[in-house]
Amino acid sequence: MKITLAACAALLTLAFALPTIAQDGAQDDADQPWALDFKPGKLDVLVVSYKDGSARTFYLMPFTVSNRGKVKAELGLHIVANVKGGARQNNKAHIALPFPDAEEFYKRMARSSDIKNVQTINGMKELAPGQSVKGIAVFGAFNREWRSAEVVVTGLEPRAIDARVRKFGANGFTFPHRAYHHHNKRVLKKAGKDADYTEPFVILQHSVARKLRFRREGDEFAPQQDPIIAEDAEWDVLQKPAPKIVLEKKAPFAK
Repeated sequence: MKITLAACAALLTLAFALPTIAQDGAQDDADQPWALDFKPGKLDVLVVSYKDGSARTFYLMPFTVSNRGKVKAELGLHIVANVKGGARQNNKAHIALPFPDAEEFYKRMARSSDIKNVQTINGMKELAPGQSVKGIAVFGAFNREWRSAEVVVTGLEPRAIDARVRKFGANGFTFPHRAYHHHNKRVLKKAGKDADYTEPFVILQHSVARKLRFRREGDEFAPQQDPIIAEDAEWDVLQKPAPKIVLEKKAPFAK
């Protein structure tokens, strides 16, 4: 089936800076276990028209994922766009899925045949140290009145890691990791000033996410022509399921 482009904004690559290092447990990237480096492009709209006169709208985001660590990294990417806005508050989660028509046309526009969708990338199983792959996340059509979208990317770090945490009894634990800024603040507030703690070595189960936020300017009459603005990006730990300690590996020692 022949397809032609009806409308698409410029394809630009955006770089997002990591959040400022805090004193509540965050630390420099060099001290982290392996992490897949995720460089997103612009959230964009693509309208594909067909010979029979029909058309279909897609939203998509190109990206590059790289293994910047010193060991092989398992691949298990999951990308979802949480879209909000409109008079009826039509909030919806759009999972990045294979859409061959949109992918085929984007590859022609980008003049690159080696761009892969999320599922094909995961089929590679792992990335070797220093290896990179170009990908595209296609979300289908958004609500015409959408105002903001948060793209959440998980699978960039191991779901279970060997680590040392600072445990404040039943109040929870803090962890020196860039994604635990909000988590650590909640635990420290609950524990109180000068609370006692232990520092056990543990296996920590968690789901760390890269969150990218965008907003659309314009109205519902021609959303495919409205500018989409990248607002900010941050690392965060998802609270559902909540991170938990599953095994203590060494005896803790007191403060």
